[in-house]
Amino acid sequence: MTLPAALLSAVERHGCFSGCYRSDSEVLACIDPTRPLEPVVSVACTDCLTFHPGALATLLPLGMTGNALAAALTAHVRSLRSYRWAAGGYHTKGGGFWLSAAYYGDGLFLVDASRNRSSRTDVEVLAEAFKLGVLQPEDPRMVDPTLYTSELAYVDMHAPIANIHTKQDLLASPQRSATPRQSHHRVSIVEFVPLVPAAPLAAAAAAPAAALPAAPAAMLTASTLLPPASPSRSSAPPRALAAGEICPRCGAEVQERPLFTGTYLGCRC
Repeated sequence: MTLPAALLSAVERHGCFSGCYRSDSEVLACIDPTRPLEPVVSVACTDCLTFHPGALATLLPLGMTGNALAAALTAHVRSLRSYRWAAGGYHTKGGGFWLSAAYYGDGLFLVDASRNRSSRTDVEVLAEAFKLGVLQPEDPRMVDPTLYTSELAYVDMHAPIANIHTKQDLLASPQRSATPRQSHHRVSIVEFVPLVPAAPLAAAAAAPAAALPAAPAAMLTASTLLPPASPSRSSAPPRALAAGEICPRCGAEVQERPLFTGTYLGCRC
């Protein structure tokens, strides 16, 4: 399906994070004052509800409706931002609630439910959406909000944040801010803990230890755990030298030698 390049460029640069669109009201536009009004197929961003891109029906594939254009633009942005799926806007189930969410896979989400007039957290609304069937969970345990972690952030999607595989990839992006900034949108970086991959550094550190062969139990003695002790003079008593022998330490002959009172048999040590 070929869509006008200018239309695709406009939705790629729009800053709302989910990238979801719905069909908008039919529009007739005056393109040439000498010609009749021409139909325009337009859509609306489900996050902000203020961005309404569209194109002349004559520039779109024959018979394209607002619903079809909304689905095509949503799929285009989802592919560009590497989402597995995304959803946004007002959902009528369960009494009705606002929720925008995007899923990267491996338990990593972007979520915003701040438009609801309630004390529920982003994670609680996300879990409720899974419970009500508004969203289809990858894991049946995703209906339990206690199995998630969440960190508030502000993201700028005017250019796609690409190559996202882990939460650390998002945190390291220059398009993520920990505090509010102009052109940045509030969002929660949410992880479903049971699906989060093990930290690469922890796995790498554990790998060498796991590769070492285990020593037999009989060999796990003090001699295998401690380095051999270096020999010292006190480890064994020196042999007594006989008269006439040469001392290996001072080089003197062992003989009878005078003291202040009396004599002794020995060397000069």
